[in-house]
Order: sequence, then C-alpha cells, then structure tokens
Amino acid sequence: MREWRYFVYCGYMKKSVFALFLAGLLLLLSAGSSFPDESKKKVPVADKKICITFNNLPAEQIYNEADRRQITRLILTALDTHNVTAAGFVVGENMESDWDIPVKWLEGGHALGTSTFSGQDITGVPVAAFIADIAKGAESIEDLLEGFNQKGRYFRYPYLIYGTDKRSKKEVTSFLADSKLKTAHVTIVVEDFVHNLALEKIYRSNDSTVLLNLRDEYLSHILERLARAETLAKEIMGRPIRHILQFRTNRLNALFLDDILSLFKEKGYKFISLKSALKDKVYTRTENYCGTKVISFLERLRLSDIAPCDDE
Repeated sequence: MREWRYFVYCGYMKKSVFALFLAGLLLLLSAGSSFPDESKKKVPVADKKICITFNNLPAEQIYNEADRRQITRLILTALDTHNVTAAGFVVGENMESDWDIPVKWLEGGHALGTSTFSGQDITGVPVAAFIADIAKGAESIEDLLEGFNQKGRYFRYPYLIYGTDKRSKKEVTSFLADSKLKTAHVTIVVEDFVHNLALEKIYRSNDSTVLLNLRDEYLSHILERLARAETLAKEIMGRPIRHILQFRTNRLNALFLDDILSLFKEKGYKFISLKSALKDKVYTRTENYCGTKVISFLERLRLSDIAPCDDE
C-alpha cells in the first residue's frame, strides 16, 4: 500500500462510516495510477539524474508535533523504499523539541544543511544581520553533523533570494566561501505550497475523487516544471544536467512522495545525492541576477544576461 494511502487510512478509520470509502478508494487505486501523459522523446538514463531536497525541517510551521512526526515518517519511508539519498534543510528556530527528527534523517543516510536560523531571507535585513543568522543556523546543527561524520556543509537561501544588489551578494558569498558552506542551488522549483493549501482543505473529506484529482494535478505541475528545467539546461549548458529539486516538508509531499518518486523513475531518472549533484559544472557558473523573484538557479543564469545586477 502506498504511504499516502496508509496516511488516509490511519486518519479516517476512527469513523466506521469511512470503511466503505476506503475500500472503494483502494479498488480505484488498484486499477492503476493515472499519471499524466509524458513526452515520447527519450533521453539516455545515464544523463537523467536528480537530487531530492526538502526545505524547512522539521516541517512547515502550521503543523503540530504529531503531524511533524507523521510527515517525517512518511517522507523517510518513501525515500527508503525508492533508495533515495535526499537532503533536508533545517530552520533552527523551528526545532523546539523536535531534535529527534534531524537525527532520523541522518540515521537514514541523508544529508542535512541549514537555512538561516530564523528562516528570514535577506530582503530588508542588514547584510551583517543576515550573515549572523546564517552562522547561527549552521552552528545549530554542527554537533549533529560532526557526530554523524557528515563531511559537507550546505546552505540554502531562504525563498531562493540571493540578494537585491551586487554588494550584499558579494559579502554573503564571501562569507559562505570562508565558512566552507556550499550553496545548495535549486534547478526545479515547484509551487507545492499552493497544492498543499488545497490538500489541507479537503484531505479529511471522504471524497476519493477530489484527492486523486489533486494528486494528478500536482504530478502534472511537477512534470511541467521538470520540462522547463530540462529545456533551460539544454539552452544554457547544451546538455542535460544533474538537477536539484526543492520540496517543502509538508503533508502534500508526505502523502504523495511515493507517487512522485515513481513518476521520476518512469521518466528514466536516477536519484543522486546532493554531493553528487553539486559536482555538475553548471553550479560553478557565476550568476549575476539581483532581485526578489523565487526562481531556480537556471532562471538566475538566464536572467543574468537579461537583467544583471547594478554595480551599485
């Protein structure tokens, strides 16, 4: 049974009336997954590689402790089922009593990185304060990383905003280099928060059709973003690249991760670690975009020629 179906099962069986609904849902699913249509064009499997990453560990702030643990279990179970080595990015201020959650990620063989400690992006914040927030975030999990002998140290910009002017960007990148913090860029950005809002409104309803439609809409959205990233990679690098996909740690991705990973396999993708992904030379290219758009690293490279940072 796929993990998201198990989640539905556990959430609803307290109501005896849901038994009939569940039976019908499982019969519907057993008929086959209704994945969106895919392109018939094939790319050699060896060229199709992707790293799966999750932001905002332990989980989005809307969830209570029980939800956070259930979301963690479902995500880690799906990753293990598909032999995926993922990476998670911790927001230190949100950890509270959840320090067992990053431990479970590390025990599963996954990498951990950090956002800023507060989760605040650089917009409207003095550069010195932003840098201090980065340092505090990195320090918050340093003992854990040392204890699990993780070699690399990774940072992800909150909301993928790297800076609004050339000077501040230079100061931050210099700090990251001096601190040996590698930037975990993202080439595939999905609007999972939008679909998650829809899920939170309907997932306790007993309507299997609505749930299935939401799943298929989300999978279609992911495929669209994947196709866009593949096109940009060919335009910029002239070849397929090692992609890095960003998810939020929310209920949507916990429920549907098994389906998502199966879909990537059907597309011919091999899952790789963050360390392996960042070895692609695309991530050594200098981007020169300043702004507050939440966009991928590939989009940043594209916009570097169209709307580069001012010298001021």
